[in-house]
Amino acid sequence: MSAEKLILCLEKLQKLHESLFALAAEKTEAVKKQDIGQLQKIVRDEQAHIRAIGALEQERETLAKALTGGNGTLSDCIATATGEARSRLETLRGSLIDITRKLKEQNELNQMLLYHSLQFTQFMLDLIYPKNEPATYGPPSGQKAAAAMPRFDSRA
Repeated sequence: MSAEKLILCLEKLQKLHESLFALAAEKTEAVKKQDIGQLQKIVRDEQAHIRAIGALEQERETLAKALTGGNGTLSDCIATATGEARSRLETLRGSLIDITRKLKEQNELNQMLLYHSLQFTQFMLDLIYPKNEPATYGPPSGQKAAAAMPRFDSRA
Protein backbone atom coordinates (compact mmCIF):
# COMPACT_ATOMS: atom_id res chain seq x y z
CA MET A 1 0.00 0.00 0.00
CA SER A 2 1.24 3.49 -0.78
CA ALA A 3 1.53 6.28 1.70
CA GLU A 4 -0.72 8.53 -0.45
CA LYS A 5 -3.94 7.42 1.24
CA LEU A 6 -2.36 8.07 4.65
CA ILE A 7 -1.16 11.48 3.52
CA LEU A 8 -4.66 12.41 2.29
CA CYS A 9 -6.14 11.25 5.59
CA LEU A 10 -3.61 13.32 7.56
CA GLU A 11 -4.34 16.38 5.43
CA LYS A 12 -8.06 16.00 6.21
CA LEU A 13 -7.22 15.66 9.90
CA GLN A 14 -5.13 18.81 9.75
CA LYS A 15 -7.93 20.78 8.07
CA LEU A 16 -10.46 19.58 10.65
CA HIS A 17 -8.13 20.54 13.51
CA GLU A 18 -7.61 23.99 11.99
CA SER A 19 -11.36 24.42 11.67
CA LEU A 20 -11.81 23.27 15.28
CA PHE A 21 -9.20 25.84 16.35
CA ALA A 22 -11.17 28.56 14.52
CA LEU A 23 -14.29 27.46 16.40
CA ALA A 24 -12.39 27.62 19.70
CA ALA A 25 -11.34 31.20 18.90
CA GLU A 26 -14.99 32.06 18.08
CA LYS A 27 -16.01 30.49 21.38
CA THR A 28 -13.63 32.82 23.22
CA GLU A 29 -15.33 35.83 21.66
CA ALA A 30 -18.80 34.43 22.39
CA VAL A 31 -17.89 33.91 26.06
CA LYS A 32 -16.49 37.44 26.28
CA LYS A 33 -19.68 38.87 24.77
CA GLN A 34 -21.85 36.51 26.83
CA ASP A 35 -23.66 35.45 23.63
CA ILE A 36 -25.34 32.22 24.75
CA GLY A 37 -27.01 31.52 21.38
CA GLN A 38 -23.70 31.77 19.53
CA LEU A 39 -22.02 29.67 22.20
CA GLN A 40 -24.60 26.89 21.78
CA LYS A 41 -24.10 26.90 18.00
CA ILE A 42 -20.34 26.70 18.40
CA VAL A 43 -20.61 23.78 20.82
CA ARG A 44 -22.80 21.86 18.32
CA ASP A 45 -20.26 22.56 15.55
CA GLU A 46 -17.42 21.44 17.79
CA GLN A 47 -19.17 18.17 18.55
CA ALA A 48 -19.60 17.49 14.82
CA HIS A 49 -15.89 18.23 14.26
CA ILE A 50 -14.89 15.91 17.09
CA ARG A 51 -16.98 13.07 15.67
CA ALA A 52 -15.40 13.58 12.23
CA ILE A 53 -11.91 13.70 13.74
CA GLY A 54 -12.61 10.45 15.60
CA ALA A 55 -13.67 8.72 12.39
CA LEU A 56 -10.62 10.02 10.51
CA GLU A 57 -8.36 8.98 13.37
CA GLN A 58 -9.66 5.41 13.12
CA GLU A 59 -9.06 5.49 9.37
CA ARG A 60 -5.55 6.85 9.91
CA GLU A 61 -4.77 4.08 12.36
CA THR A 62 -6.01 1.41 9.93
CA LEU A 63 -3.99 2.89 7.06
CA ALA A 64 -0.88 3.21 9.21
CA LYS A 65 -1.12 -0.40 10.37
CA ALA A 66 -1.54 -1.56 6.79
CA LEU A 67 1.44 0.52 5.68
CA THR A 68 3.80 -0.58 8.43
CA GLY A 69 2.44 -3.99 9.30
CA GLY A 70 3.04 -3.06 12.93
CA ASN A 71 1.38 -0.94 15.56
CA GLY A 72 0.64 1.89 13.15
CA THR A 73 2.25 4.93 14.72
CA LEU A 74 3.03 7.91 12.54
CA SER A 75 6.72 7.61 13.45
CA ASP A 76 6.72 4.05 12.11
CA CYS A 77 5.09 5.25 8.90
CA ILE A 78 7.71 7.95 8.46
CA ALA A 79 10.46 5.40 9.06
CA THR A 80 9.09 3.08 6.36
CA ALA A 81 8.29 5.81 3.81
CA THR A 82 10.85 7.05 1.31
CA GLY A 83 11.42 10.15 -0.77
CA GLU A 84 8.73 12.77 -1.05
CA ALA A 85 6.18 10.70 0.90
CA ARG A 86 8.54 10.73 3.88
CA SER A 87 9.02 14.51 3.79
CA ARG A 88 5.25 15.10 3.40
CA LEU A 89 4.54 12.81 6.36
CA GLU A 90 7.12 14.64 8.48
CA THR A 91 5.64 18.00 7.50
CA LEU A 92 2.11 16.84 8.29
CA ARG A 93 3.20 15.43 11.64
CA GLY A 94 4.81 18.76 12.55
CA SER A 95 1.78 20.78 11.52
CA LEU A 96 -0.60 18.43 13.39
CA ILE A 97 1.51 18.73 16.52
CA ASP A 98 1.51 22.51 16.17
CA ILE A 99 -2.24 22.88 15.62
CA THR A 100 -3.12 20.51 18.47
CA ARG A 101 -0.84 22.52 20.79
CA LYS A 102 -2.59 25.75 19.75
CA LEU A 103 -5.97 24.11 20.17
CA LYS A 104 -5.06 22.93 23.65
CA GLU A 105 -3.96 26.44 24.67
CA GLN A 106 -7.14 28.00 23.26
CA ASN A 107 -9.32 25.46 25.07
CA GLU A 108 -7.49 26.16 28.34
CA LEU A 109 -8.18 29.88 27.85
CA ASN A 110 -11.86 29.15 27.18
CA GLN A 111 -12.05 26.95 30.26
CA MET A 112 -10.56 29.71 32.39
CA LEU A 113 -12.95 32.33 30.95
CA LEU A 114 -15.96 30.11 31.57
CA TYR A 115 -14.83 29.39 35.13
CA HIS A 116 -14.45 33.09 35.92
CA SER A 117 -17.79 33.84 34.27
CA LEU A 118 -19.48 31.25 36.49
CA GLN A 119 -17.76 32.68 39.57
CA PHE A 120 -18.98 36.17 38.68
CA THR A 121 -22.52 34.88 38.10
CA GLN A 122 -22.53 33.13 41.47
CA PHE A 123 -21.23 36.29 43.15
CA MET A 124 -24.00 38.36 41.57
CA LEU A 125 -26.64 35.83 42.62
CA ASP A 126 -25.33 35.94 46.17
CA LEU A 127 -25.66 39.74 46.12
CA ILE A 128 -29.20 39.63 44.73
CA TYR A 129 -30.42 36.77 46.93
CA PRO A 130 -28.44 36.98 50.17
CA LYS A 131 -28.69 34.24 52.73
CA ASN A 132 -30.86 35.17 55.73
CA GLU A 133 -28.21 34.71 58.36
CA PRO A 134 -27.85 37.29 61.12
CA ALA A 135 -24.68 39.30 61.20
CA THR A 136 -24.49 39.10 65.02
CA TYR A 137 -23.98 36.36 67.54
CA GLY A 138 -27.03 34.62 68.83
CA PRO A 139 -28.66 31.26 69.34
CA PRO A 140 -28.76 28.83 66.43
CA SER A 141 -31.51 29.38 63.89
CA GLY A 142 -34.99 28.27 64.96
CA GLN A 143 -34.29 28.29 68.71
CA LYS A 144 -35.33 30.91 71.19
CA ALA A 145 -32.79 32.47 73.49
CA ALA A 146 -34.32 30.97 76.64
CA ALA A 147 -34.48 27.47 75.17
CA ALA A 148 -30.90 27.65 73.99
CA MET A 149 -29.43 28.29 77.45
CA PRO A 150 -29.73 25.63 80.18
CA ARG A 151 -31.09 26.87 83.49
CA PHE A 152 -29.20 26.59 86.71
CA ASP A 153 -31.18 25.30 89.64
CA SER A 154 -29.64 26.64 92.89
CA ARG A 155 -31.89 24.55 95.15
CA ALA A 156 -30.25 21.32 94.28
